[in-house]
Amino acid sequence: MKPKQLSDEDIHWVSSQLSQSEFTYWTKLPLADKSHSFQVAKQTQSLIGDREKVFIAAALLHDIGKLESGFGTFGRVFATISCSIFSSTKIEKWKLKEKGLRRRLADYSNHPAIGADLLKGLDSEEQTITWVLEHHSEKEKWTTPKIIGEALSSADND
Repeated sequence: MKPKQLSDEDIHWVSSQLSQSEFTYWTKLPLADKSHSFQVAKQTQSLIGDREKVFIAAALLHDIGKLESGFGTFGRVFATISCSIFSSTKIEKWKLKEKGLRRRLADYSNHPAIGADLLKGLDSEEQTITWVLEHHSEKEKWTTPKIIGEALSSADND
């Protein structure tokens, strides 16, 4: 359950895959998220190769929007369970709250859109932003090439 600290070599690899502004934001992630995103990116790279750097960046940044919720590890477990219990309609209503637990749960649930908006402000590549937005969408709704989307999704769900 305790995430492994990334080596200096791993951190260097991450920085080589991201723009400076993306990397600066990535460093704000909790250790568990850094470790998860690193594993997703490395597995994605093994499936699609080095030719699609924008999608390696997407793998590294796919959960960046979760920062907005402010939850730690146990809060995220609670949020994941809560978001699976409550309807999407109810969670949508929580977005109208200015603050509080329900707003944080809505932000956690909405992390793909929050992350995509954040990356737009960092001048990320359009394909990176698109996958961050789509990574919890149904395959039929992906605009990311299916073979790339399947590799990213598979890596995220292992």
